[in-house]
Amino acid sequence: MLVAVLMGHGDAPGNGHASADAHGHGGDGVHHGTDSTSYGVEASGHGSASSLGEAGHSAFHFPFFSPLALATLCGAIGAYGLIALHGLGVSETVSLALAVPAAMVTAYVVTYVGFRLMAGSRGTSQIRLQDFQGVTAEVITPIPAGGVGEIAAMVNGQRYTGPARDADGREVPRGTHVTVKAMIGTTFVVFK
Repeated sequence: MLVAVLMGHGDAPGNGHASADAHGHGGDGVHHGTDSTSYGVEASGHGSASSLGEAGHSAFHFPFFSPLALATLCGAIGAYGLIALHGLGVSETVSLALAVPAAMVTAYVVTYVGFRLMAGSRGTSQIRLQDFQGVTAEVITPIPAGGVGEIAAMVNGQRYTGPARDADGREVPRGTHVTVKAMIGTTFVVFK
């Protein structure tokens, strides 16, 4: 089980991945279009609402073929079988009949506990387009006249960076505080 966790199988069983890169793109809940609907909330995109529970996490489904479940099941069958065979003094057939159901319950409990531990370590907030409108941001890469630079904004306690251009096409130097007006495609439209 420890090897499975170290090899990257420690993600919560039944988890629908919603990955994001350093700029918050991909499964971040931000719709990069011109309308104001949220990406990923209307059962579209990665981490859609249909696969998420109340707290924004995926619901628990027993993962029959996960390394954690299989390792726990095999180990528990052997352990419970030996306990029944030598500790209770029953026959091999009876010890197997007792070990299998007990091992299945143990595997379920262990994977559920693993799921809850992993679910508690994931963030639950999603940034929506509406959250950016009117937010004050700082220009971190100068915006040339008629060109594109980069801004950094704090939205719902999360730092988000992205490409930006001035609404009037003016040059905006680095360090200037601007206000987000809209988003067109993946680019923020800002004004001073």
